[in-house]
Amino acid sequence: MFIISDDLEAFLINLVIIFALLFYFHFINSKRNLLATPWAIGIICSIATGLCMFFSVSLVPGFIIDMRFIPFIIGSLYGGRKVAVFLFVNLLFYRFLIGHDQGFYSVVAIYPFMTLLLLYFIPHFHKTTKFKEKAFMAVFPASLGVFTLLGILFTKGLHLSGESSLSIIPLYITQLLGIFFFIHLIERKRNELFLLDEIKQLEKLKIVSDIAASISHEVRNPLTVTRGFLQLLNDNNLSNEKKAMYISLSLQELDRADATITDYLTFAKPSLKHIEFLDLSKEICYVIDVVNPYATLHNVEVNYRKTNNIFIVGEKQKLHQCLINLMKNGVEAMPNGGQLNISLEANDDKAVVNIADNGIGMTAQQINRLGTPYYSTKDKGTGLGMMVVYSIVKIMGGKVKVTSKVNVGTCFALEFPLKRFEDASVRATSLPTIE
Repeated sequence: MFIISDDLEAFLINLVIIFALLFYFHFINSKRNLLATPWAIGIICSIATGLCMFFSVSLVPGFIIDMRFIPFIIGSLYGGRKVAVFLFVNLLFYRFLIGHDQGFYSVVAIYPFMTLLLLYFIPHFHKTTKFKEKAFMAVFPASLGVFTLLGILFTKGLHLSGESSLSIIPLYITQLLGIFFFIHLIERKRNELFLLDEIKQLEKLKIVSDIAASISHEVRNPLTVTRGFLQLLNDNNLSNEKKAMYISLSLQELDRADATITDYLTFAKPSLKHIEFLDLSKEICYVIDVVNPYATLHNVEVNYRKTNNIFIVGEKQKLHQCLINLMKNGVEAMPNGGQLNISLEANDDKAVVNIADNGIGMTAQQINRLGTPYYSTKDKGTGLGMMVVYSIVKIMGGKVKVTSKVNVGTCFALEFPLKRFEDASVRATSLPTIE
């Protein structure tokens, strides 16, 4: 056994300190707070340096061996030049407190040169992105310090027993390897965070691109159809009935383009301007009357269980738009016909609208992607409809909950803040504008 039990205990304590320091750097890599500032790094590394020197191994009289190199070099490189000078002064102060002996003068001889070398490397360390260069700028000053200290030990002719010599070298090699792995782990974590940020940026760009493609496709189609009908109107031999039909179809296509743009604007900048108290049951009945012809065309029966005196605050037109989108989706989810069941209930302080169909249903993966740009479960869908639904419900202070089973059906539960019935007498103009 090369190291006596007390020195082994001190060595293990040094390892614990270094692992705690590694955890600290891992933490600040993923956070942006006061603990990640250069001076915070300096203080933490200064404390770690002092603890390492306090729990040291003394194999040579007058000289102590510990893992101070790691917090000193890592703190200097990542903290900056001012932190490097701060750590150097603290290191000298700690060593003076421990003992004013020949080991102290060796520290005075070695560390100023190491600090100057670090001061030269620090700007290059922060500029380069290559791991090999960063590892070299960290390990080289430490190696130089180790060899200089060993040279001083042998030059002064200090007595080194076989056990001491075989213990000192592994301890310093451990520090050099520790510095190398410190840099490796810190830079690896930073690269991972950098790549994650890049992926997030690419996802944002992809969303913008998908939305632009969706809008372009949906608007261009009706414009192309309208252009074709207008060209046909140039035919002098065209009957009045044909002209009227072409004009009617052109207007319908322009309305479709306008609806698409409206959906996009609702998603891009949702706002409520005309706020009023809404009787949910009354508004649901209105929307059902609008959707019923479409449902009948698809052989779908709409059932509604009425509940009176349930009020919310919102904008009528946007609520209609939201409910129409969901009901139409429910109808289209039943290609062979079925039942669309709608219910309204008050649950504590929430008004809950349930829209359930017995159609094709969705998987958990499809549910998770609902409301994301350019995603639709329909072959010709753009995903804008569901994006609008989620945006409207959110701006009205509500939530959307979806439950579904494949080949069983889907239920959309819209939760809105419930308003008391007696508050319905308050004028809508007295309500604040929500944007």
